[in-house]
Amino acid sequence: METSKGIPGYELFVLLFFSVGAVFIIISYTTYRNSRNLIENGIETKGIVIDLHRLKPREYPLAPSIRFFTKNGTERIFHSSEARNPPAYQLGEEVTLYYDPKDPANVHLQGNYLLVYVFGGMGAVFWLFSIWGIGSAVKAVFQWLFG
Repeated sequence: METSKGIPGYELFVLLFFSVGAVFIIISYTTYRNSRNLIENGIETKGIVIDLHRLKPREYPLAPSIRFFTKNGTERIFHSSEARNPPAYQLGEEVTLYYDPKDPANVHLQGNYLLVYVFGGMGAVFWLFSIWGIGSAVKAVFQWLFG
């Protein structure tokens, strides 16, 4: 007579942890690839930091707002979504940025890879805590599902 095993909870948890890490690494890589693509194929220009804004009310990290001109002379304002404490930029500072000529709202601020680092770091932590058990977890879950 065959005995049925219960749900392999620990192994499912390891698989979930590994999968979340993979999603974070994919987000990090995609963000990096999009930034590199914009740098390589976009138009480089200079801009001036005209304001430092909060992303959330009553929180101190500040993100820059940058005025720049497109190749055809149109003035644009880029509001960065990457805030830092202390602020990474000063009012009046000249910065280099890249924009997509087909979509000038698509802008990359030179050296601004904070999201790449954050998502890559989180993915690495999730993988660090799951990589050692992923092989046995896959095997256990496979056996649980398919006998």
